[in-house]
Amino acid sequence: MRVAFLTSRFPYPPNRGDRLTVFNLLGALSRTHQVTLFSFVDGREQPEAFEQVARSCARIETVHLSRPRSWAQAWSGLPLSRPSQVSFYGSRNMRSLVAREVTPERFDVVFAHLIRMAPYAAELDHPAKILWLADSLGLALGRSKAFAPWWRKPGVTWERRRVDRFTARMSRRFRESWAISLGDLGDLERIGCVNLALVTHGVDERLYAVRRGTGPPSHVVFLGNLSVPHNVDAACFAAREVWPAVRAVLPEARLSLVGADPVPAVQRAQEVHGVTVTGPLPDLLDMWAGADVMLAPLRFSTGIQNKVLEAMAAGVPVVTTPSVAEALGVRDREHLLTARDAGTLAAAVVESLRDREAARAMAQRAREHVRTHFNWETIVRRLEHVAVRTRAIPPVTSPDPAG
Repeated sequence: MRVAFLTSRFPYPPNRGDRLTVFNLLGALSRTHQVTLFSFVDGREQPEAFEQVARSCARIETVHLSRPRSWAQAWSGLPLSRPSQVSFYGSRNMRSLVAREVTPERFDVVFAHLIRMAPYAAELDHPAKILWLADSLGLALGRSKAFAPWWRKPGVTWERRRVDRFTARMSRRFRESWAISLGDLGDLERIGCVNLALVTHGVDERLYAVRRGTGPPSHVVFLGNLSVPHNVDAACFAAREVWPAVRAVLPEARLSLVGADPVPAVQRAQEVHGVTVTGPLPDLLDMWAGADVMLAPLRFSTGIQNKVLEAMAAGVPVVTTPSVAEALGVRDREHLLTARDAGTLAAAVVESLRDREAARAMAQRAREHVRTHFNWETIVRRLEHVAVRTRAIPPVTSPDPAG
């Protein structure tokens, strides 16, 4: 099968959710299919990035889009109906490249990653187009509004309205649009999306082989790109509100905030006793091997949280919020511990560190849940299904009312 794969961020290094998903999916697809990647670059790519990604691609086509230009487009597009993050990735060069190269004769299926790339695929006269929505961006914006400063709330409301309308329109131009969890699927149905399917993803299979060798002092970790709003909020909340209550009971315990690009607010969290901001680590497998608990107090996230999925696959006990657990299909006290506020989250961390046997049993059940339900081959098989099923079906040509 020949796959045209459209993504907005070059998928290396895989240091944030969208890049991680694309990088792993390219690897899974390349085992049995031929993939051509169409991606933006902005000049900040690491020297080894193209070599790493080329291992999974028959061909790579890139379009340069500078950050200043992207931000200018996002700001100038504020009065328009198109969401800011779609305007951010607007490019005539990408539109021309995709229109010229991606034809039914050259590719069996077209895969657009997130609504940022939807406009480029939507214009194609191709019978097998898939839009990977993953989580409901509108739902994420709605949840974030409660934690935004007052002066940002009107902007969040406006962006959510635009995102919901745009996402629903785009879904009509694709054979299928994929959601990553039942909660996101339900919200996408609510806003009027059509041709929806629930398609989950996978994890790095090396995580199943992690052998944990923990010991005193107790080591708790939070992992995530530390410039992304929901991760910044969770990291600061963990350090400043949850962690002091843990240290009051277990004064030797340590909390590491791990991830790329820590913003100043996260860096200042080191002011709290027992908290360290490591930045990115060269080998996360070593981190998981030495972690006693993964603390993920995400207050306004949506979709599948890769960081929690990885901890579960590695056999690390997890303490998180109910919405994260619900998206993963796991249950409180069967697979992990959940809580909503700082006090109960701290109590759950302390419980996990004190009752190691119960925490280990929950972590083992969580690991088996991930092994059973999350596999990159699920996406590959679904892509194959769409490609085969649409060979005798006319292409999608519904007009986009917004143009």
